Amino acid sequence: MANILTEAEALAALRLETKADCPNFDMLMSAVDDGIQSETGYDWTTDEVIDPTAKLVASILLVCLHDGTELPAAYRYKIVQLDAKAKVAAE
Repeated sequence: MANILTEAEALAALRLETKADCPNFDMLMSAVDDGIQSETGYDWTTDEVIDPTAKLVASILLVCLHDGTELPAAYRYKIVQLDAKAKVAAE
């Protein structure tokens, strides 16, 4: 199954070298994709080229889930932008 972030992008966002450094890596990747789809109503993993805003939002969410920190305000701004893009794509 494809993800919004590639494995390399996710590892770079988490500042990890391998998936082995994060036992929950696959679960986190799935949670990120599911969370963004839930918030926007659009499955970004099906796009041939993943939208850069989707990648940014996914990176922010992944890091926060991994670190157990709150989502920054920037996440809210970007998820709203992404939601608008999803509505345009659905037309």
